Amino acid sequence: MSFLPALFSAGSAPFRRALPGVVAAVVVVVVATGCQPPFGGPSAQPAPASAGTSAPSSAAIPTTATDATAQPATQPATGSATTAAPPPSTSPPAPRQPTAPATPRPSAAPSTTRPASGPVPVGPGRIRPGVAYSGPATHYGADGGGNCMFDRLSDPAMPVVAMNELDYENARACGAYLEVTGPGGSTVVKVTDRCPECGAGHLDLSRQAFDRIAGGVPGLVNVTWRLVSPAGLGPVQYRIKDGSSAYWLAIQVREHRNPVVSLEVRVNGTWVALAREMWNHFVAPQGLGPGPFTVRITDLYGEQLVHTVKLAPETVQTAESQFAQH
Repeated sequence: MSFLPALFSAGSAPFRRALPGVVAAVVVVVVATGCQPPFGGPSAQPAPASAGTSAPSSAAIPTTATDATAQPATQPATGSATTAAPPPSTSPPAPRQPTAPATPRPSAAPSTTRPASGPVPVGPGRIRPGVAYSGPATHYGADGGGNCMFDRLSDPAMPVVAMNELDYENARACGAYLEVTGPGGSTVVKVTDRCPECGAGHLDLSRQAFDRIAGGVPGLVNVTWRLVSPAGLGPVQYRIKDGSSAYWLAIQVREHRNPVVSLEVRVNGTWVALAREMWNHFVAPQGLGPGPFTVRITDLYGEQLVHTVKLAPETVQTAESQFAQH
């Protein structure tokens, strides 16, 4: 049901959803799975692939090998949420041919990681801590790949979810963990994909996740869900996208306990924020030199971590720290 345009994939996993306004000239093509036509608009309302029977069990935290819209139908059960602006273009510029760095070279990065001091203010988003949301839940053949461009799951039974367009919020929801409760019980899922045809509050679950919460109801059930901050995770990881160079750079954050809301790179003593694309990478269109880079990430709770990231495309780099559990 879900697939990703071939031009923005990770580890051979195609995109699951459509990305409007895709630029044709792209240097590196990587295929990812998905359920949305590669160059079309939102598809019709999702229809259940089959009638699933549930086997409710205790919640589980999904993990990856290495290392997510009809008109809005529901609003958060409690609290308020602001409507996200339409997402920007999802097409990364083609890497530029080496001539000269367009921006100053980043300052040297420290050899160890360090936390920034104290939480910082974070702008409100659609998904907020302590707020319960409600909506319909459906299922599709998810495998952990999709719009967030994570690798496929090492364990296909691990539960994941495609987030509706509004709550996906230009990839801000990518990597978030949600506790989903339905008529058959609760489970914890990881946001790995996007459902452009789903209305606000709607979750399109992997079949394994749906069976755990549906209570034997086939196809579609009403659920409630909330953000959680799970235990049992290792350090944060980074992956530099294939095609990155001193002249075009795309950085992805992985295995973060809490949603990441910003990524900055230190350039000549100043923190420079990189724009986040819908395909879940932070991009410097003109590049930032050969690296290594001093990178600062901020989570939904305002906690900041500083790490060193090398310019090593397609290599997963494991940091030395993780966001706090809440």
